[in-house]
Amino acid sequence: MYIVIVGAGRIGQRLTEIALKDKKQNNNVIIIDKNQERCEEVARKYDAVAINADATQEETLDESEVKKADVLATTIRDDAINLMVVSLAKNKGVKHLVSLVNQEESIPMFMEKGVHIVKNPDLIIAENLYRAIKYPTIVDFMNVGETAHIFRLPLPNDSKLSGKTIKEIDLPKKCLIIAIEREDRFIIPTEDVELMAGDKITVIAHKDQVDKVTKLLSQ
Repeated sequence: MYIVIVGAGRIGQRLTEIALKDKKQNNNVIIIDKNQERCEEVARKYDAVAINADATQEETLDESEVKKADVLATTIRDDAINLMVVSLAKNKGVKHLVSLVNQEESIPMFMEKGVHIVKNPDLIIAENLYRAIKYPTIVDFMNVGETAHIFRLPLPNDSKLSGKTIKEIDLPKKCLIIAIEREDRFIIPTEDVELMAGDKITVIAHKDQVDKVTKLLSQ
């Protein structure tokens, strides 16, 4: 793939490294940054072309031959700059746009342009920390779109649900147990499957039901 990366900071360089290590894709990487020292560092460390210029200028994107790009990814910690760059790239016909988004309120503007967004790592860490505070029993958590979550939690060793079937525990609406891990077994459950203390339960639930189902499965 022909990949244009905007930003040669920590994230941009790490992305460059990962892309170049993917030998199956045979990626060709162009990285753009206004900071000359960063561009020189990229040129020393990676088999990638580094352009020392402002990506918000059309001539810079033209120099990178962005029209040929399979994807453009922006990694700047300024949403206004990222949005300007992806807008220019979209106007030049780049179909696949990926961007780091630093502020929650910026997300709708990127989505309107069809950009695949990735939240700033600091924001993700903060959200994960709060989730760990709010739901201490959940060990894995993933968003499904804007309205649902998939999460995994173990039943307590003294669980009151042990020995009951999924049908009997009266799950809240808009949620479903989709997997059970029991020692070395993996179970795709039906309503007649009995739960056992220590089971690791994977659930998909509407975001409004997470509190209820977590409380139910933790008793």
